[in-house]
Amino acid sequence: MASVLFGGRRLITRAPTAAQVCLSTARYSTIEPAVVSPPSAGFVRTERVIQPRSRGFLRGGLLGFLLGITLSGGSAYVYLLDEYQQSANAVLTSVEELQKSTAKLKDHTKKIETLERDLAAHAKRAASVADVEALRSELLKVIDDLNVQHLELKTQVWEIDHDLKTGTK
Repeated sequence: MASVLFGGRRLITRAPTAAQVCLSTARYSTIEPAVVSPPSAGFVRTERVIQPRSRGFLRGGLLGFLLGITLSGGSAYVYLLDEYQQSANAVLTSVEELQKSTAKLKDHTKKIETLERDLAAHAKRAASVADVEALRSELLKVIDDLNVQHLELKTQVWEIDHDLKTGTK
């Protein structure tokens, strides 16, 4: 079977046999059906170049599988990155809240320490119960002494008054 390429078409000088046609259609897929010249042109016939049918179903399936794995892995990676970002933001928020509460706790602790120092200073200056009792007993003694002196003065005044009354009679 002698053929010559002419402008992207193959010129076949003799017609293929039926076995060759069946064999060629089984192995190859044609893009366009063959154009057969009328019988007056002789045995010359033009047809499109027959491209062999791809037998790469294994390659295609493997390529599809790898593409699917890559896409699903990429989407899972993006999902994990999003989850990681959300959890990192949540941790940062809780750390900031913890810092705020720690600062408040430090302020309250400083106030408590200041109040404790003031209380200790006032406790040193304040009188104890024993001191108050001692001062009370001393005050009562002084009051008793004053009452005794008052009574003595009254008796002296009475005696003077009595002497004046008896001495003038």
